[in-house]
Amino acid sequence: MHHEFFDLGPRQGRNIYVLPVPYEGTVSYGTGTRLGPEALFRASVQIESFDAELDLDLADLAHFTPLPVVHPPANGPEGLHQAMRERLKGLDATKDFVLTLGGEHSVPLPLFEFYRQAHPDLALLHIDAHADLRESYEDSPYSHACIMARARQLGIPLAQIGIRSLCREQRDYMRAQNPSELMTLFAWDLPAPGEAAERIRAFVGNRPLYISFDVDGMDPSVIPGTGTPEPGGIPYRWMTRFCKELWLDGLGPKLVGMDMCELAPIHGSQASETAAVKLIQRILTAWLGLA
Repeated sequence: MHHEFFDLGPRQGRNIYVLPVPYEGTVSYGTGTRLGPEALFRASVQIESFDAELDLDLADLAHFTPLPVVHPPANGPEGLHQAMRERLKGLDATKDFVLTLGGEHSVPLPLFEFYRQAHPDLALLHIDAHADLRESYEDSPYSHACIMARARQLGIPLAQIGIRSLCREQRDYMRAQNPSELMTLFAWDLPAPGEAAERIRAFVGNRPLYISFDVDGMDPSVIPGTGTPEPGGIPYRWMTRFCKELWLDGLGPKLVGMDMCELAPIHGSQASETAAVKLIQRILTAWLGLA
């Protein structure tokens, strides 16, 4: 694993812990997410830290402290989650920002618990092609297909963007939820970025926010390197504009942590990991520079 995330020079601004979790124990189609964290580290040092559209430089706003890799144990997602909980014991959820790099999307459950304990009013923004609201999948309640069901089980209000693949049972569940607890902006009916940002801000209110980002939420033309690609996803320009609008004029929510999951790099191409890192950069730069 590379020892540096981004290449920012002198350490200044907000400290961001980077937690690599190269896990793919419950993947159900394409493989390769175990290679995602390393690919994200490599790509991060190859891009400019300056965001010309925002006229802000991430190097002025943040520095990154990589944490030791959480090596997946052989006893499945429960063992992985316990190993992650042990790693998080040395951090303070009231002040420490953790950027978790998956690995598959079953990975971030301990982060949801970590921040929920410190922030009982935590809200979650979920960017994904899939609803991930199955109670169990392939005999595991901790599958990547169940991660948002576990978030809801913790009592975390959930806003979703980009969803375009779900079973009938998940759709029935979504329709039965209180709109103040679960809101979904489906990919086939996405509003303009500014309107989407207004709706997310209204949903989150004054609550702290955690972002869980599955790269297959983006259109496969943007990030083809993922195990379960779905056509009709979020355009890159839409997402970067949404991030800008979410925190424009200091109106956006306080971000406490985030994850980027399901990157499965394609041999001989750097397009997917570069796009994913650019999205991490835009989220952090907009939050730290505009809020």
